[in-house]
Amino acid sequence: MKYELVIADPAKNITVFVLNPVADRAAAARELLADKSLGAEQVGFAVPPARSGGLWRLEMMGGEFCGNAARSFGLFVAREQGLSGDQTMVIGMSGVEKNLPLRVNVEEGRAAVEVPGPLAVETLEFEGRSLPVYIFDGITQVIAVDIPPEEKNCVRIRAGVEERFARPAAGQDSLRQSGAALGIMFYDTAAAFMRPAVYVYGTESLIFESSCGSGSAALAVWRTEGGGDGEAAWAVRQPGGIIEARVFRRDGVVHGVSIGGTVHISGRIYR
Repeated sequence: MKYELVIADPAKNITVFVLNPVADRAAAARELLADKSLGAEQVGFAVPPARSGGLWRLEMMGGEFCGNAARSFGLFVAREQGLSGDQTMVIGMSGVEKNLPLRVNVEEGRAAVEVPGPLAVETLEFEGRSLPVYIFDGITQVIAVDIPPEEKNCVRIRAGVEERFARPAAGQDSLRQSGAALGIMFYDTAAAFMRPAVYVYGTESLIFESSCGSGSAALAVWRTEGGGDGEAAWAVRQPGGIIEARVFRRDGVVHGVSIGGTVHISGRIYR
């Protein structure tokens, strides 16, 4: 079929938004990911409001949550609505129960999304070390500290997560969340550099991404542990650039994380 698309570039985490209705989203996502001319790392499906004044919603290819897609989609919606200057808005998103607040500026091409803190914090034993595991709505993030960013390590860490927590099948609850995706954030402490890899269960795809929004949130939570209450900022360097993360703590608990930065949005294209 023919697709009406918009391409978003948040720190090179190229995201394709499909604007027209699609019956088989998994098949469409696989087709678009295979299109080398798009260079896509993930695919989302736009759902416009059912009524005037309603919320736009984004459904990701495997029902997962994605921070970069969320903030990019907010910027797209703001542009569609003809908004200008600094604006606050709300969208719906797969993988999370609550609507997500955003701050956007169309002229500057900037967007930040606020996401809830992790539902749970666990550890995974891997090669004699304990890796932090942050369980968010719609995605579980493992911080693979000083482990080579290789596919074989992704496979082994994924197997460990599934054995430790039971496989999080899309659309089902595991550890109090819909585990539609598993992120493995390879973090080099000496270089202060993160290399993201994300496995999406709904499409059975493993992609080494140029950047990862929710992975940046998880890393910022980990890096700012012990910093006390209030707001803590962390600029997360990764292959596609920097994502700005802010962690908000109260009484020692993470109540939210903001992830933001610049985003480039294309005009409509057709495939």
